[in-house]
Amino acid sequence: MNEIQIIQTQLALEQVHFTKVAAICAAALANDNFIRGELTRACSDYFAFALTRVPVNATAPAADASPERWREFLQAFNEAIQQHFSALDALLTRNLPVAEWRARSGIDADSIFAERTLFARVQAAVP
Repeated sequence: MNEIQIIQTQLALEQVHFTKVAAICAAALANDNFIRGELTRACSDYFAFALTRVPVNATAPAADASPERWREFLQAFNEAIQQHFSALDALLTRNLPVAEWRARSGIDADSIFAERTLFARVQAAVP
């Protein structure tokens, strides 16, 4: 597997993870299970990381933010990830050099490790 394939694989995984974490948070909000605890802290930390990848005109909610603040953020985040990954998908047909894939994705070994660690923390916190 070459570096471009590694980047593209990680982008696809991030898209799945971003969507899953947003769904976990939305489900917890809908079921009034969004307790102030590890789940909110894990989601807040995960989204702070995700915003380094996806341009969203919102900041990640703090763990103690109101449910309404979380709902507003999740709506903006879901819209932004759809646009972001659609734009990246359009690049798959182009023969871009690895330097451009690095620049557009922001993916490196440290970010791959961070994303997977933060995602695992969210999953572990689901009640």
